[in-house]
Amino acid sequence: DDLDLGDEVVGGGSSPSKREDDVAAMDAGGFFAAPQAGTPATSRWVSNSSHAADHAAAGSVESAMQLLNRQIAVSNFEGMKDKFLLSYVGACVSIPGLPGTPSMRMNPERAAGLPLQAFTLPMALASLKQAYAYFRGGKFADAANTFKDILLMVPMIVVESRVEAQQVKELVETAREYITAIRIKGAMGEASDPTRTTELSAYFTHCNMQPAHLLLALRSAMGTAFKHKNFIAAASFARRLLELPEVSSEKMSDLKTKATKVLQKSEQQARNENDLNYDESKSFQIDAKTLTPIYIGEKLLKCSFCGSAFGLESKGRLCDTCGISKVGVETLGLVSMSSYGQS
Repeated sequence: DDLDLGDEVVGGGSSPSKREDDVAAMDAGGFFAAPQAGTPATSRWVSNSSHAADHAAAGSVESAMQLLNRQIAVSNFEGMKDKFLLSYVGACVSIPGLPGTPSMRMNPERAAGLPLQAFTLPMALASLKQAYAYFRGGKFADAANTFKDILLMVPMIVVESRVEAQQVKELVETAREYITAIRIKGAMGEASDPTRTTELSAYFTHCNMQPAHLLLALRSAMGTAFKHKNFIAAASFARRLLELPEVSSEKMSDLKTKATKVLQKSEQQARNENDLNYDESKSFQIDAKTLTPIYIGEKLLKCSFCGSAFGLESKGRLCDTCGISKVGVETLGLVSMSSYGQS
């Protein structure tokens, strides 16, 4: 006997009347209406995020540039080209297809509606360690290039918490301070005037650096000031040096002895040979253009991105520290977190 499979199996799961209705609908319209295509992943990234890195990852370079210009007044994008390109390339993968067929492009996401990141906070922190190593080894050109690269990397980093956002902010401040310190160090090597050399060595000690690096700066400034018979400044540097906990260690005994002798001799002389533009009793910020102090109470402008200080005459010019943003433009500030999905 023949096996009765029933109408559902023979008909592929639909009734004869339903199949007839489908055929009739196709005949009446004359064509088959395919389902509408979904929204491309890259379009979702642009609409979901206010972060330049996500726009660059989607290939929307123009909107990424607009965001950076509005948020941190970036006007020089020359150094950002590689960061844009790497953000775009890092957000897509190519998967081989069947033999004789082209590969398939895929857009993996770090979260629903947001692209993978090409630059991360751990990457920037690793670069910071390398920059420290260059600085400690006296390779100041390499250190400056690495710190500047960190500043170019930061606008393309997306973080997920306020704690990480604070780390990014501190990263910018650290890079700014060390770039300024290296620029001062370079100016010291070029200066021939004892007054200017002593001033620069003094400003060098006011850059916010790690204790080990500050120790080196104070030792250098003490020696420079004492050599040029600027004993008031030399005494100041010697006192600050002796106050550092590191100087109390046994391996620093020679430096401690030297600083003590310089302090005693300087207190006896108690005069500066040169008229210095340096007052240790007043708080000041260093003008990133002229490398001179802007004392508290004096009007100043700041870079919209890295926060470097400038005199009023620098309004609208490109920052000498980061090299990408304008000075004195009021903006929202650096955006480190994507607004998508936040409550």
